[in-house]
Amino acid sequence: MANHHSKPPLILLLGRDDWQKDINLNYMLVHYIQKKGIAIAWEDPIGGPIWWLRHTLSHFFQLSEFWDKLMVRVLQILYAGVNWRYAQHLLRQFSDEQRHTVNGRCQRVASRIRELSKNYKVYVISRSSGGRVASLIADSVTLKHIICLGYPFQNPENGIEPERYTHLPEVSTPFLIIQGRNDVYGGCEILRKYTFNSNTSIFLMDTDHGFNMEKHQWQILFNKMEEVLPKDQVKTSLSFDLISTTSFVSS
Repeated sequence: MANHHSKPPLILLLGRDDWQKDINLNYMLVHYIQKKGIAIAWEDPIGGPIWWLRHTLSHFFQLSEFWDKLMVRVLQILYAGVNWRYAQHLLRQFSDEQRHTVNGRCQRVASRIRELSKNYKVYVISRSSGGRVASLIADSVTLKHIICLGYPFQNPENGIEPERYTHLPEVSTPFLIIQGRNDVYGGCEILRKYTFNSNTSIFLMDTDHGFNMEKHQWQILFNKMEEVLPKDQVKTSLSFDLISTTSFVSS
């Protein structure tokens, strides 16, 4: 195991619940991190190959929810067939009655971070519900920084849900929220409507929850992220998703 000072940085990507709404945004983020030469990990240990296949297929047709879930299950089963630890992970996950709840996801992500942080300094780049999960577990694991693109303060279809934001003043882990002024889950009004920890910073942009932006706006976003992410690393010949297929949640 590497000592604390020599651990290389790693970025863990935590997406929103509906991946199909974020294909282009995920592509921009992955491309940006690749250029920085920083290792990438995904919530699921085989998240990299799954993302690559989803992104490739999206160029030809839009997968229905049924076929998307089927594709993911097939890939998971194939990988479980050659990796017993991953097979054990799937069995625990499928037997967990809370697997579809926020609390269930928090437990899985916390385990993932604990495993990754043994060998890496972990940064989180999250989207929407992924940011909520990261903020809920941040102080119980070892994280360098959390970035959330579009924090879901309030689902416009559900009304007020205090459990989405009442914990935020207690989150002491450095936290950057990049929020669209026109975000239906919380826009420019969040600065006066919610309370944050002193280690949390808010950056407002002229965009919506989907981050549909022009090229120059993406540069502004990346410049802001540069303020908290590690400096560019020396690139290696390893594929960007190598960490996804070799790292594994052991607990």
